[in-house]
Order: sequence, then structure tokens, then C-alpha cells
Amino acid sequence: MKNISKILMSLILVSAIAFTFAACSSNGTNAESNSTADNTALQVILDNFKADEQYNEYKAMFTNTTFEEKVEGESIILNISGDEGVSGNYEFKLDGDYLTYTQPADSEDYVGYSFFMYLKSAADKYLGMDSNLTTGYVAGCEYFGIDNKYFISETDEAGATTQKLYIAGKWDMPELDTMYVNDKALEYTDALDENDINGVINCGKIRVIYYGNKNSVDIIVSEYGERNDLTYQSIMNTVAKLQPTNADTFAKNFNELKEGEDDGFKVTFGLDDTLKAEHELEEAEGYEYTVVHFGK
Repeated sequence: MKNISKILMSLILVSAIAFTFAACSSNGTNAESNSTADNTALQVILDNFKADEQYNEYKAMFTNTTFEEKVEGESIILNISGDEGVSGNYEFKLDGDYLTYTQPADSEDYVGYSFFMYLKSAADKYLGMDSNLTTGYVAGCEYFGIDNKYFISETDEAGATTQKLYIAGKWDMPELDTMYVNDKALEYTDALDENDINGVINCGKIRVIYYGNKNSVDIIVSEYGERNDLTYQSIMNTVAKLQPTNADTFAKNFNELKEGEDDGFKVTFGLDDTLKAEHELEEAEGYEYTVVHFGK
């Protein structure tokens, strides 16, 4: 089974999340302001962004490309120049309590969206929040039709789309306790075939990562806090959509969240060293892991 590097997985997540957010709409409701969004906040967010390990791994892939990151006025500016396929000038403006990025109408350049997601992680660190949770929250709001006040997408009459990230204070996310990987979250996930594939689904406190094909696949489910019925529902829905060999047996016999094995599948709690090495996984503090393996 082919592995996928951490930086590549990160970029896949960033791209998937960016497209999800680009598809979202909002009624423009603002979150309650704590009045902490200012130029000082921008500098701290930029410092976090520049120190991000995955961002620096990304930059290291382009040896003949120059990256310039700075705060200028009330904006974070990213200038990229080179001939390796990544270049452009990107501005992320402070608008009240929100950090914003505008995608021009009909533009197919999604690099700015991707860097905006890295800035989101930097802002999460500034606010003392878990980026996995905030990302899962925004995705879950979309999948469950919940109004999201913290990441807003607005499209103007000319077709330009502006993403607005709330950075004035910690987010209030009580809906996290109700979110799981539902049919909407799996809408663009295809059934497995003979070819190896990797995929990621985020929803609320839960992230599902899968590696493999229909005859041999690892489905790794992480949940912030203790695993519970939301974990179980997410597993059952994911397996039903991926349709690995012996999915029917699994649906029939896996009727509660517990470790065990049956014909063609095995369920274990936690990540062993072999699995972590094979898929280059790291355990995150505060998360519990459930692994479902289909195949020998």
C-alpha cells in the first residue's frame, strides 16, 4: 500500500477544505466581538504562520522560489516569485473582527485559499484553539445546515468570493457534540476499487482518514475526547460508502463500538507503532483513535 507524506496529506486537506468553504454561503451574521482583532494580532498570526512546520516543508519543495511574508498596514501580504509553478501576490486583509481573502471572479488560482487555511491554523494558535476542531466545526456546519458565524463566504454581484475568518476571540462551538460523518460529509467520497487511494473526511470532532483499496484498507477514525456513538455512526456510514470487501458482514456484525475481529475485518483502539510508521501518523493530544482494517 502506498504511503502519503504528511505535507502531501496537509495539502490535500487544505485543498478539500478550501473547496468546501468556497461552496458555503452565509447570511452575513457576525459573531459577538471581543475587540482583539488588530495589527498586533496580525503580526502574531503572521509569526505563527512563518513558524508552521508544514508551511516551511511546503516552501522547501521550491528551491528556486522566493517567499516574502509581511504585515503591511492592515493586511498580511504574501509575495511569491519564481519559475517553479508557484507565484503570485496575495493579500489577506483585516476587516473589523475578520481576516479576509478575496478570490477574483472566474479565477482558477486556489493557492490563495490554501494559504488562507494555513493562516487559519496560525490564527487558531493565536486564539488558543485546536485547528482540527475549528476545521471540523466549519465543515460540520455545512454538512448539517447550521449557520456558521466564524467562517463566512460571501460572493458579490461580479462573482468575486470573499472568505472571512473571525479572529477577535475564541469560537463558541456547542454543536460539535452533535456532529458526525453523515451522508452529506461523504457526498464526494467514492466506493473503493482495485486501486490504492487515500482520503480524508472532517466533521465536527471527528476525522476519518483511509488508505488502501477494496480488498485491503485501513480506516482510521480520530475523535476529540472519548469515542462514543458519534464515532460508531461515522464508522458505519464511512464503511457503507467505501464498500470494501466484507462490508456487508461488517454492517451485520459490528453492532456496537468495541474491539474485535470477524470474517475479513478487524477493529482496534489506538494507533500501534507499525500503523503510525506505515502511514506517517502522529497522535494528537486529547484524541482517541479507532482503526478498522479490511483484508488480511
